[in-house]
Amino acid sequence: MFTTYRSDDVHLQPKASRAYLWPYVEQEFIWPWFYLQIVRCEGNEAFRGIMMIHHAEDLKAIIDEQSPLAWLEQVQVVTPPHINGQSRWLMEPLEAIHVIDDKTGSEDVLYILSNGSSYSIHLKQQPQEYVVVQTLFSAKRDLRS
Repeated sequence: MFTTYRSDDVHLQPKASRAYLWPYVEQEFIWPWFYLQIVRCEGNEAFRGIMMIHHAEDLKAIIDEQSPLAWLEQVQVVTPPHINGQSRWLMEPLEAIHVIDDKTGSEDVLYILSNGSSYSIHLKQQPQEYVVVQTLFSAKRDLRS
């Protein structure tokens, strides 16, 4: 989740607008999040914007709502050090998100990166064998250009 503070919003929109602009957001949990590039068409113009979301299920909902007027062009996962094994946060292109069963009966979320490496949320080591229970995101299937 991201936290915003109403006192810090930027007032560029009319008062009746439902949109708010924030100079910053605070992340409540040290957990992976997603950086999405979204294209929205208005008339003959295509506008690109960035959306930051926290849950893979929210990404799936956005994928399901794509249309000829709005679609995902890029998805990157932003991971903290305890997930990516580095000394800092990393933002990397995402190839897939799978809900997996590691054959011990435990389900986990597995992030597959475009470079072929992968991260899981709860497992200490990457599973050698697993069954994909559900694919929440696939770059080949879900991204458009």
